[in-house]
Amino acid sequence: MFTRDEADGAAEVMLTAYCRACGCATPDEVRKACEMMISKAARAIEKYNDAGTAIEVLQRTARHVARVPAEEVVNVH
Repeated sequence: MFTRDEADGAAEVMLTAYCRACGCATPDEVRKACEMMISKAARAIEKYNDAGTAIEVLQRTARHVARVPAEEVVNVH
């Protein structure tokens, strides 16, 4: 398994590549593409763990996003 920093870097690269592959040209298209990734990731967590764990991860992520200023979010266009 990657270190936390390595996994963070890999996620940035993969999300950027995914949004470009989807042809995202607007912030709304980026949102839709990322929402699909979030959904797929949550379903994978549910499949290999359980629904409670998937919900816990989504809630923890929502709390984290609520604390991070928008200017710190990387532009994936």
